[in-house]
Amino acid sequence: MTKIAKSIKQNSYNMKKFKILSVLLMFTISFQSISQISLNAGTGFIKGFTVPKPFFGFQGGIELPRSNDETFYGRIGYYFPQTEKNNQDEVIVSSTYVTAVDVNTQPSVLNVEYVTKMNYFTIEGGTRRYLGNDYDNGFSLYGGTNAMLVFNTVIRDYEKLDASGTYQWEKNYQTSPNEQNKGNVLSLAVGLQGGLKYTIPATGTLYFDINGQYAIFGKANNTTASNTNLYSQLFFSFNFGFRKDLY
Repeated sequence: MTKIAKSIKQNSYNMKKFKILSVLLMFTISFQSISQISLNAGTGFIKGFTVPKPFFGFQGGIELPRSNDETFYGRIGYYFPQTEKNNQDEVIVSSTYVTAVDVNTQPSVLNVEYVTKMNYFTIEGGTRRYLGNDYDNGFSLYGGTNAMLVFNTVIRDYEKLDASGTYQWEKNYQTSPNEQNKGNVLSLAVGLQGGLKYTIPATGTLYFDINGQYAIFGKANNTTASNTNLYSQLFFSFNFGFRKDLY
């Protein structure tokens, strides 16, 4: 295995390990001595300010009341991959050359097309202040500040056949060691949140909120991750779901 391949494998392993540790830390802190906790789950999407299409996905988390009208919350979200497009909403198709693993294979070099895709995995936390009724009573508006760890995975999705449509290349050809098929971006974002909720007595709470986030730090681990136009420092998330209060 080349040094580049080992480095890519190690970066991927470190990213997965960091995600798991972040999730465990959030839940460890959250389940300390508390008298009340709420669990929530729902759907939503993330829209990058410079990205044409939103990323749809699911989110869920916890909420802990500090008082009747102030809470701390934590939430995890996963948003499915989008394909890289231009300003005319057309998929951007790129190409690269692959070389034969066996020197006796002919042709020895093929041109292969691919598209670039990216997803979102988010871990967020912050405070909420409820206006109107309390946290667990009737209709209320809420708002607050938050911080978010954002993990983006960027991949190249290659065509099964070469550009001529003649050869299936994956088993007998390989990409250049200098080209990474997968990359990651780790970001830290801060932002504001606003939303509304309605609590149905003895049932639960319906909620809708909007986040505005700005990445104050972002680090890509290779050129595949850093060159995509799917990444945006400024982005918004829209979330709808159901919350259940546990006592």
